Parts: sequence; C-alpha cells; structure tokens
Amino acid sequence: MIDLAKINKKISNRFLIKIAIFLLFSGSNIMSKTFTVTDPPMVYIYHFVSYDTTDVVFHGGVNQSENKKLRLPLFNKRDLNTSSNLLIGKALDPKLVSAMVTSAVAENIHVNIAGESIQNRIKTDNFIKILKSSDYPKRTDYIFIGEINTIASQYEIDLKLIDVSTQKIVASNEFNLPFTNLSNLRTKINEVVGPLMSKIVNPFLGSAYVRVDSTSREKIRWDALYIRPLKTVVGSDIKKTFDSDYEAFKTSSMPLSYMETHGGILSAFSINDYRLVSDFNNNSFFLEGNYRLKVFLKNNEDPFEIDFKVKPGNLNEIHVALSYTPPPKDSDNDGIPDENDACPEIVGPGNPDPEKNGCPPPKLFGNIVFKNIWDGVGFELKSLSDKGDTLVLYGKRINDVLVLSSGSYKTSIAKDKTSFTVLGLPMGDYIRNSWAITEEKFPGKHYLNLFSDRDSLKIDKGEVTLNTTIQSNKITKGREIVIYFNPFTPDELDEYVLYLDENIVPYTKASIAGELHITGFPISFEGDLFIERKGYEIAQISVSKGTEKAYFLAELTRPKEEDVIERKIGSLWK
Repeated sequence: MIDLAKINKKISNRFLIKIAIFLLFSGSNIMSKTFTVTDPPMVYIYHFVSYDTTDVVFHGGVNQSENKKLRLPLFNKRDLNTSSNLLIGKALDPKLVSAMVTSAVAENIHVNIAGESIQNRIKTDNFIKILKSSDYPKRTDYIFIGEINTIASQYEIDLKLIDVSTQKIVASNEFNLPFTNLSNLRTKINEVVGPLMSKIVNPFLGSAYVRVDSTSREKIRWDALYIRPLKTVVGSDIKKTFDSDYEAFKTSSMPLSYMETHGGILSAFSINDYRLVSDFNNNSFFLEGNYRLKVFLKNNEDPFEIDFKVKPGNLNEIHVALSYTPPPKDSDNDGIPDENDACPEIVGPGNPDPEKNGCPPPKLFGNIVFKNIWDGVGFELKSLSDKGDTLVLYGKRINDVLVLSSGSYKTSIAKDKTSFTVLGLPMGDYIRNSWAITEEKFPGKHYLNLFSDRDSLKIDKGEVTLNTTIQSNKITKGREIVIYFNPFTPDELDEYVLYLDENIVPYTKASIAGELHITGFPISFEGDLFIERKGYEIAQISVSKGTEKAYFLAELTRPKEEDVIERKIGSLWK
C-alpha cells in the first residue's frame, strides 16, 4: 500500500546557461546585425532536455529499510495499488517539444531554420564551447534551448533564446501544462514563439505596393504577380536566384491604416492606380533587400519585369510602366553592366582597360622565402618606414629544430627545415638580419664564431615572391676575443645583445652567460664592440689590431637614464 504522504516530488535546479560576451583578440567590437532577404535571421532549435524528477516511495511495512523508491518515469504502473487516487504523468518526449517549436518558428516566413549540417555538428560538439566561438555556427543568429520539468501534476516548459552575435539570452519564457491538458501543448508553444519571431524580424520589414500609369493601367493583371529576391543564402553561400524561384503574390486595396501613415505619397495618385502586395496568407511584409517583380499582362503580351528595393518601415513603390526600359544586366551590382564587365560575377571598380574593367584590384601582398637556414643561425625580418622599423618575424634553428615567431603572418616551412616562406606581406621595404647563435660548451661560457649577414628586400608589386639566402657560416682564421659580463645574466629571460662597430645588425645574443668567447675574430679589426642590456647603459669596448688573445669587461650595471636618446640600432628583446 502506498503512503501518499511519503511521495516525494523533488524539483531539480533550473537549467541555466550564462554566456559571456566574446571579444576578439584584436579588441574589435561586435557589429550590429542587419537582416535582409539575402541574409535572413537564422534560428537553430537545439535539442530540448527533460528533467522528470518525481520519486515514488513504496513502504516496506514496519521495517523502513525495505522501502523501495522509484523515479518517474522508470517505475511500472502495475506495481501501484490501483485503488489509490494517485495521479501519474508520463514523461514528455523532448523531441516532440523541439519539433513543435520548430514548426512555430517556421510559421514566420521571414525566418530561416538552420540546416541539417549544423544540426549534425551540434550533436557532437560541446554546446558551451560552441557558443563561445565567435564564428560558429556560421550564418546562425539565434539558438533556441529549452527544458521540460515535471512538477506535481503538471509539466513546466522553459524556453530560452540565445543571440549568437552577443551570446546573451535575449528572451526567456515558460508556461505550465497539466498532465490532462497535453492537447494544448502546440497552442501554448505557438503563443510564446510566434510573437518572439515577430519581435526579431519586425525592425527589418517593409511593405510594397504596385502603381500603374497610363501605359499599364488597362493591361496589368492584378492577380498574376510573381516576386523573387535577387539573391538568397544557401548553406553558407550567397547565391543568385532564377525564374524557378518566383513565388505567387496577390494585390488588394490599400488599407486605411496606410492612408493615415503614407497619405502624403498616395494622395498624388488615383486610388485605382495602386494596390498593396501580399502573399496568399495575407502577409504584406517583406524583409529588407532587393527583389524582382514579374507581372503578366492581358492578351498574352510579354510579361513585365522590374527590380525593386524594400527599405524597412517604408511603403515601397513598384512602378509598372510599360514604356520603362530596364537597365542593362549587372549581375554583381557594381554599377558596370555585364556586357562591359570583365568580371561580371565579382564586384570591382571601373578601369579603362577592358580586361580589368569591373574586376577587383590585384592583391597588394607578396611573399618572402628564407633559404639556407643552417643549424646555429638566428634571424629576423623587419619592415622599414618613415615611422621606424617594425619587427615582422624572428626565429632560429638550433639542434635541427626551426623555431619561428611571426605574429599575425602565416608561414610555410619546408620539409627539410632549411627554408620557409613568410606569406601575405604588404608592399614596402624590408631588412633581413641574421647572426650566429652562441654555443654553451661549459656552464656560463658561450662560444661564437663571428658571423652576421644582412639583405635588403622590396615588395613593389602584388603577388610577388622574393628570395633571401643566408650566407654560409664559414670559419675564418683569426684571434680569440673573450668578453666578461658584469653582471652574469640574472635569469634565462635576460639576454645580452652584441653589435659590432655600431652596425645595426646584431651579431649574437647570449643568456645564462658570464663570458663570451668569440673565435675567428679578424686580426685587422680596430674599432668598438657594443653590448646591450635592456634598461641599462650600453657597454662600449675598444678593440685594437693584433693577433693575441684579448680579454675585456662589459660593464652592464648602470641603469639607463630616461632622457638619454635611444640608439638607432634595433633591439631583439622578446
């Protein structure tokens, strides 16, 4: 016998999704969204979830340890005492609710429903991760989510609508439905979803009316109008429409409400010369965008076609004038007729060269190929301008591993790791510097064979590829120079950079080092070496000619004063 007082109906916590606004790493703001007939609002109905948490407790008699608890809807009704007045509710299938929401969304002809490809992907992806991605799902603007809860003797259905662009819940609603009134489920859903879809599209809707003149007044067939958008979205692409995409429309007398709001326009014409356009469901609104109208005429005369544009909030005129000469075809709407457009499907500016007229300008970008990257070489690429040098890329090859840091520029590395290409560089002047990387043979002691190389490059036209080859590091005869650092580099992130005779090309840099041994130093060299430590005065060492091994101290302990003019030579600090 069931003790109804012991039936425990628990309510689970509400399914709540909190979504933060995603900011692109560049810091740009999300732009406002405009819906058009070419790119209408796209809604995806995510799979609803069910939270049926009702428990039924069966008494085990005196011994409470023999009590049995079953959770709806897993128990078998035959296990219950049928003489009791217990009301049992069947779990509501989430797929049924999702299907009804989909139908309710589809009632609004201006809204598209996300395709099967998106559905398949969402089934396998992490939902929260998806919504935090700024570019997913492509062309999807809103996502419906929802849950079904069983509370006492009724269902509670929660609906939430998420704006993908801002990743906020822009609408949330719920309604209750008794177990015994399930037949009203679709009506309840329509009452919630219908107004919500209208709220989304209404700011982007306009209406249209057909106006005739003396050339068409006696020839037009008001019941034989067909309209199609010039372009529409198919999957993730924008496609042109064709005659097969025409849909039938009808006309009716202008409602009094339009006379009140647009009487200043309509009063200029006879009331018999214009009629409001609507579909056969009496929907007289169009999404903003470009359309084409085809009107059939009496006595089998050739149909009349004209393009028109709908602006939201306006009563847009479609003037049927049979003396009207349609403009020449312009498939890409760039203002250049197809017959004169060398690229009729791609938007482009005018050009006196017929082969370039209407075509987009060539890409003003080029590539630079680094060659002969031997083990132990470091390198950098800088762009030059009147405002100063800008580091584009730096890297090194050490122990046959090529390491690159190129910021926003893409690179393509050859399989043998001895060359790579920097892609998509803007036009301009560039400098490639390279130097030898020190080798630590003993703790704190770095050895270096003196080497540096430099190349000037200029990208002066688009889609060009330039080559720059690093010279081979040939060991030359010479003396040995030993430089002691004061202080020892504090940690592995601190680096000392060596320049030769104020040359802007760095010869090497060292970290975790107390001394640097330069082998193969020219015996005929007479001049200065410069050691740079970030934030400190540059150490200057004077070297005289000679063949004997020489020792020097680089004093790097004097902090740099703020008013000291910075040296012109570039720095490699990371």
